[in-house]
Amino acid sequence: MCLNCGCMRAHDDMGQPELNITYESVKRAAEANNRSIDETVETIIKTVEKDRGEHPEEYAPQPAR
Repeated sequence: MCLNCGCMRAHDDMGQPELNITYESVKRAAEANNRSIDETVETIIKTVEKDRGEHPEEYAPQPAR
Protein backbone atom coordinates (compact mmCIF):
# COMPACT_ATOMS: atom_id res chain seq x y z
CA MET A 1 0.00 0.00 0.00
CA CYS A 2 2.71 2.25 1.19
CA LEU A 3 2.39 5.30 -0.95
CA ASN A 4 -1.23 5.82 0.02
CA CYS A 5 -1.91 4.22 3.42
CA GLY A 6 0.91 5.42 5.61
CA CYS A 7 2.52 2.03 6.28
CA MET A 8 5.75 3.37 4.72
CA ARG A 9 6.33 0.17 2.70
CA ALA A 10 6.68 1.60 -0.81
CA HIS A 11 6.81 -1.78 -2.57
CA ASP A 12 3.98 -3.64 -0.80
CA ASP A 13 0.58 -3.50 -2.48
CA MET A 14 -0.94 -5.47 0.41
CA GLY A 15 -2.32 -7.98 -2.07
CA GLN A 16 -4.48 -5.36 -3.78
CA PRO A 17 -2.48 -4.01 -6.74
CA GLU A 18 -5.60 -2.60 -8.38
CA LEU A 19 -6.28 -0.42 -5.32
CA ASN A 20 -2.97 0.52 -3.74
CA ILE A 21 -0.25 2.75 -5.17
CA THR A 22 3.29 1.43 -5.00
CA TYR A 23 6.67 2.70 -6.11
CA GLU A 24 6.37 0.35 -9.06
CA SER A 25 3.03 1.96 -10.06
CA VAL A 26 4.64 5.39 -10.12
CA LYS A 27 7.71 4.05 -11.93
CA ARG A 28 5.55 2.54 -14.70
CA ALA A 29 3.68 5.83 -15.09
CA ALA A 30 6.95 7.77 -15.18
CA GLU A 31 8.48 5.51 -17.81
CA ALA A 32 5.30 5.61 -19.93
CA ASN A 33 5.63 9.41 -20.06
CA ASN A 34 9.42 9.58 -20.41
CA ARG A 35 9.68 11.25 -17.01
CA SER A 36 11.65 10.57 -13.86
CA ILE A 37 9.94 9.32 -10.73
CA ASP A 38 10.60 12.67 -9.05
CA GLU A 39 9.04 14.56 -11.97
CA THR A 40 6.04 12.26 -11.89
CA VAL A 41 5.49 12.71 -8.15
CA GLU A 42 5.82 16.48 -8.52
CA THR A 43 3.26 16.43 -11.35
CA ILE A 44 0.86 14.44 -9.16
CA ILE A 45 1.24 16.97 -6.35
CA LYS A 46 0.73 19.95 -8.68
CA THR A 47 -2.29 18.32 -10.28
CA VAL A 48 -3.90 17.60 -6.90
CA GLU A 49 -3.31 21.20 -5.80
CA LYS A 50 -4.92 22.52 -9.00
CA ASP A 51 -7.82 20.08 -8.78
CA ARG A 52 -8.41 20.89 -5.10
CA GLY A 53 -8.90 24.53 -6.06
CA GLU A 54 -11.28 23.63 -8.88
CA HIS A 55 -13.24 20.92 -7.02
CA PRO A 56 -12.96 21.54 -3.27
CA GLU A 57 -16.03 19.42 -2.56
CA GLU A 58 -14.14 16.34 -3.74
CA TYR A 59 -11.54 16.95 -1.02
CA ALA A 60 -13.97 17.60 1.82
CA PRO A 61 -13.53 15.27 4.80
CA GLN A 62 -15.53 12.08 4.44
CA PRO A 63 -17.80 10.92 7.26
CA ALA A 64 -16.40 8.08 9.37
CA ARG A 65 -17.63 4.63 8.41
